[in-house]
Amino acid sequence: MACGLGEPSAEDCAIAHWCPKLGARREANRQWRADCPVPGCGARRALEFDAPGSHVRWKSFCGVHDNEAVRPYLVRLIGPCMPSGRREVVTRAELEALALSGLPPQALKTQMLLSAGMTIAEAFDKLGVDRSMRYKVRGMLLAFHHKTAGRAG
Repeated sequence: MACGLGEPSAEDCAIAHWCPKLGARREANRQWRADCPVPGCGARRALEFDAPGSHVRWKSFCGVHDNEAVRPYLVRLIGPCMPSGRREVVTRAELEALALSGLPPQALKTQMLLSAGMTIAEAFDKLGVDRSMRYKVRGMLLAFHHKTAGRAG
């Protein structure tokens, strides 16, 4: 199904769920445009989305926020209709795996913020991770994800 909330097609999902939540307008080329969804940005027509197939596809044209910066805000606004969007609820198994992971404190805190929906850059900034340490923390998180993915498979 194209829509996380039950609409029969991606276009119906875009009309019923994306447009109202983003204040989007349809343009002559059959694509929708909306302002950048990052709070306080206000870049006009910075988000473009359409529904050519089974899912809504989107792209950021904001001069400040690329796709990765926009993604968490779209996930919060669009929810289950967001392609590959992270659900809002973290499962008990995910929390247990994180608690028992043995990650050092900096990596553990970063992973908690990622689970809450932040991007890695936002988490590092919020935690004040020094630029020289970011590579090391990313490596620890990558090892953690490989380890937990191996358990799930």
